[in-house]
Amino acid sequence: MATPAEERFVQWLLDNGASFPKLEWPVLTENGLRGAIAREEIHPNEAMLTIPQRLMISEATCWADPQLRRVYEENRDVFARDDPVIALFLVREKLKGEESFYHPYLAILPEVINVQDWSKEELEELRDSSLAEAAARRSTEVQTFYDGIMELLDEKYPGEFPRNQYTFDRFRFAWKSIQARTFGRRLPWTSLVPFADCLNHSNVATKYDFDVDGNGSFRLFPSASNSYAKGAEVFNSYGRRPNFQLLLDYGFALEDNEWEYVEVSLPRDTSQILGSRFPFKKRIRLDRMARLNALFPRHLFPAFPPEKEESGKPTHQNLPRRDVLNWFRSVLLNAQSEFKMNREDDERHLRDALSERMHLALIYRLGRMKVLEGWIAQTEQELTEVEDSVDSTLSPVASKLRSIRFEDKS
Repeated sequence: MATPAEERFVQWLLDNGASFPKLEWPVLTENGLRGAIAREEIHPNEAMLTIPQRLMISEATCWADPQLRRVYEENRDVFARDDPVIALFLVREKLKGEESFYHPYLAILPEVINVQDWSKEELEELRDSSLAEAAARRSTEVQTFYDGIMELLDEKYPGEFPRNQYTFDRFRFAWKSIQARTFGRRLPWTSLVPFADCLNHSNVATKYDFDVDGNGSFRLFPSASNSYAKGAEVFNSYGRRPNFQLLLDYGFALEDNEWEYVEVSLPRDTSQILGSRFPFKKRIRLDRMARLNALFPRHLFPAFPPEKEESGKPTHQNLPRRDVLNWFRSVLLNAQSEFKMNREDDERHLRDALSERMHLALIYRLGRMKVLEGWIAQTEQELTEVEDSVDSTLSPVASKLRSIRFEDKS
């Protein structure tokens, strides 16, 4: 059942020209989240919601504001990015309360809880120091922008933006809402789009447009390969986001995320071993989609490389493909050992009743482990094929000798 604030928000949308006749919102979804379901079947390429421009909060909206336009124009160096521009506007609108045109929308926005809010112990459960470091950098960035903006406002506009109202907590709420809820890739400016941002995320095919044929509206569609049956939850796609980004910006992770990846550190002597044929020097990002031959093309890493380069000089970098793959397998196995986790135990714990953050940490580290295991399996399969290929090129006698296993006499 909708709360009074949610009912007021829906009425505000309808009163101002929004349209979403086939969507029911809010509903409690199967995973306990607030979301939307289809009242009727929604077909591919059918607009499932239409939001007029006047309801959107964009950079253009902020720069047109009578009070804030002067601040932005006089301090373009500080307000060069969209984040501080919209953040200051949101804090001001929140402070206006019911006097704000956007109050029905702002009143239903939940606090964005992401890994920036996790404790040190909770972050350690991710088994990924890079994500913990990114969360720390993001928190520092927000604090730095807040301090710089407020020092500027205190000095140049004394009394107009009192710190006891323009607090860090309000600024951080605005900043995190911008990171988690805005659209922008196919819009003229970064924008909050009320109601469009109320759909939950999944790896589905969706698309949106804006002001087509001068209609002055934002429209969201399921793409040609996607549709929604009556009663099904309706999702939006936030884009090709790995769980790293989902946890950092939105505070959730997907168990079967097709865009998941893992970064693997490379040994210091990688360049000496593989040379210019392998462009990665310090680390490599491995995802679920790429294949081993794209990383080690057979024409660059053949089974039987020439003993000399084109210059005629011998080189230690002309390793047989088998040796290159064995080297890469050792790199992957070393990365796997650094996870310091037991997959079977983690999968069992994932089914148990755990805290939400521990559940997310397990999803995250299991997802990365599965990516790594996929690459290990690819490498071992390729190694088997290379071994078979090498054996097939040997003479029968050499092949037989190769297969002999001598006992250790020592």
